[in-house]
Amino acid sequence: MIDELQEICIDISKYKRPIGSFGASYVKNYIKDFTKEHNIPINTETFDTRKVNPKIELIINHKSAALNILLYQDKNIEGKMIILNTDKLKSMKTLKDYICVLKIKNISDIELYKDMLNQLSPESIIFCLEDFDINISTNITGYNMPLYSISSKCLSDVISLESKFISIPSQYVSTIQGENLYFDIGRGPIIYILSSISSKEDSFGTIYSACSVAFSIYFAKSLLKNYNSDFKFRFFFTEENSFSWDGINHHISTEPKYVYYAISLFNMGWSNPCCFYEDADGENSLYISDKFLNYIKSLNTNITFYKTNILSYIHSPFKKMDVKTMMFGSYPCTISNTLYDNIASVRFDYLELWYQTLSGFLRRFHAI
Repeated sequence: MIDELQEICIDISKYKRPIGSFGASYVKNYIKDFTKEHNIPINTETFDTRKVNPKIELIINHKSAALNILLYQDKNIEGKMIILNTDKLKSMKTLKDYICVLKIKNISDIELYKDMLNQLSPESIIFCLEDFDINISTNITGYNMPLYSISSKCLSDVISLESKFISIPSQYVSTIQGENLYFDIGRGPIIYILSSISSKEDSFGTIYSACSVAFSIYFAKSLLKNYNSDFKFRFFFTEENSFSWDGINHHISTEPKYVYYAISLFNMGWSNPCCFYEDADGENSLYISDKFLNYIKSLNTNITFYKTNILSYIHSPFKKMDVKTMMFGSYPCTISNTLYDNIASVRFDYLELWYQTLSGFLRRFHAI
């Protein structure tokens, strides 16, 4: 089993897949070829979405610093640069008029210090991992100001700028056309299996999205061989730009009928597997999460249950329809959608764990 799943994942993650790229078209054609081979009708939808370059090259006094955007706001940012670690942060009374560079030990610190940082009200925050030279690339919400990240190497290049007045320009925003693809297997009330095909411009996004697409295709293939459920599985693939879920919102505007559940899959090829019983946009289904907990206990599987107030994903817009939701992924996953997020980094043992666990659970959904 794992060999074929691995082959699909390798094929899907050959190319980087930002919206409108060759890599995105390659994966969409891969999905279309799969449905054609198995004589499955496929639906496509186009939608407009804004395109924001997720990187800023900051030039100050001839010093260059590459920033990743974690939470975008369309405005110029100005202030004095102040560099803090978490211990110094605790002694601060206010950060008003400052651009705060916060050195953190772990990506989960972004969540741990959210309320404190919102209260201190800096003009913006630039996160830097102290012990891992990587520029974080994660979708963050729940903060009252723009968020960026910087690698520890880049920070060392510009550290002499502390206390200097700096400016971070707003990014040029353009409109680009994205595409949704989806197909159904079975009959009855609908369970959406949601995957993104996208990656950042400089990442293969193998863990972030390719593993989820591979999971969906392989699970669909297994259902074609042996379908026994009272539910219709709708395999839904969208393009997204990490700052909004325009593709999902467009689909919801068509008012799909008979939707029972919407389930997000992301970061599946990494350790720290978890089920998010609550995310930044509110509770997911506590009833079915409890059923899933009992199921994995029976398998003696190490999947944790997690509440986050800064992360969400493409299932979230379905909450507007009062659809029950679930969110499965890996957290923390520091390398997600970074330069290191490629096929060589995938933990295929965890991808197989997800397949064995989730496919079994979803097949038993009608009995829960």
